[in-house]
Amino acid sequence: MLITIAGFAFSVGLLIYLTVRWHWPSFLALLVACYTAGLSFGLSPDQVTSAVMKGFGTTLGDIGLTIALGALLGYILEYCGATISIARGVVSILGGRFPGIALAITGYIVSIPIYCDSGFIILNSMRRYLAKTHHVSPVFLSTVLSTALYATHTLVLPTPGPLIAAINFQLTGYLPIVLILGLVLSLLAAVTGFVWALCVRNLIPSRLESEMDGEDLVNESSNMPFLTAVTPIMTPMLLITAGGIAGHGDSLVSQWIGFLGQPVNALLAGLATTLPLLKYGLEGKLQVCISKGLEAGGKIVLIVGCGGAFGYVLQNSELTELFTRNPGFINLGLFLPFVMAAIIKTAEGSTTVALITASVLANPLLPALGLDTTTGRLFALFACSAGAMTIAHVNDSYFWVITEFTGMDTATALKSITVATFLQGTVVLLAVQLLAFFLDVVALQTLPFLVS
Repeated sequence: MLITIAGFAFSVGLLIYLTVRWHWPSFLALLVACYTAGLSFGLSPDQVTSAVMKGFGTTLGDIGLTIALGALLGYILEYCGATISIARGVVSILGGRFPGIALAITGYIVSIPIYCDSGFIILNSMRRYLAKTHHVSPVFLSTVLSTALYATHTLVLPTPGPLIAAINFQLTGYLPIVLILGLVLSLLAAVTGFVWALCVRNLIPSRLESEMDGEDLVNESSNMPFLTAVTPIMTPMLLITAGGIAGHGDSLVSQWIGFLGQPVNALLAGLATTLPLLKYGLEGKLQVCISKGLEAGGKIVLIVGCGGAFGYVLQNSELTELFTRNPGFINLGLFLPFVMAAIIKTAEGSTTVALITASVLANPLLPALGLDTTTGRLFALFACSAGAMTIAHVNDSYFWVITEFTGMDTATALKSITVATFLQGTVVLLAVQLLAFFLDVVALQTLPFLVS
């Protein structure tokens, strides 16, 4: 058992060293960590190779095409200017007032199909525009935008992290519930980030907005209607929800609704709704856009697959027995999957890797934790998601994207972004715990009536 713990610690330490110190690509560092962990656990070379290949294939079997289509959808929205149109539409709906709320709503929507790193880069010109025209603190707006993007990126389908975690927790048949609850919890996380942004609005970045160059403000020539821009994002979400609610009947209509509600088919439908967007700046660039989207999707697929392989290797070790035999761990309940994800996220830096790995590790522990029900698995999923939010700091690429594009020095970013992500993860965990407690209380109160 001590050898297993030492092997786990060494493989995670090596993963951190390779990504943080040597700046290795995450998928390659994860692959090295897989073999290091497997060999240290006493597995034969053939067993390690088999575990890595099986973990990689199993993880991507249900998700690989979804990731590629999601990345492609995000790039099309970026290239044609749909994300900026969404931002401008939200500002217009609010009457040109409340720039912080407008930016939070925009980030909340945009990060559903687009990774938060890309979303921040795309919307940064809008952030600068609002800071300049409304004379609002740039640190306030930077924190609002980054935390709103981060909330849906970590908690809402069809982002790869929560989608793969849902599959690992055997919640494939309950994706509409995962989607709806994720939207609610991410809204709570976004509000938490907004409140903390109000607390740090008096901080001053190392570079003022007027001193930063190399960025254009909002493209005033874009005239895409708001509904046209937001339709490709809303279509997959509505289809997934409808498929879960009305797609289980025997009628032909129910079968088609269920068919369209599958994540892959829903994203294909979302891509189909981007056809009207081709006239907004994509003439002659569609092939380049597709190539860029598939390139980005390929990178994400590698990271997700290797993260799944690492989790599978860990699952084949004695770590599960270590947790189940120790009452101290079992008594932690939902806090255990939260801590697992938080440790990996804080140490390694990737939210997606933390969420995938923690969900693989936590899944076999659910019976011992008393969470081996659909509701328990749902709570465990969002406990992992809360941990994967905690915390974004200097080993997270998203942290450096924010500092580079806003002019914040490291100390200011740690006070604003890092603390905000800690509060977001903590608040989401508390919300999940309260929801679980409330449902237990309701069950206990209704049980006598049901029995009688």
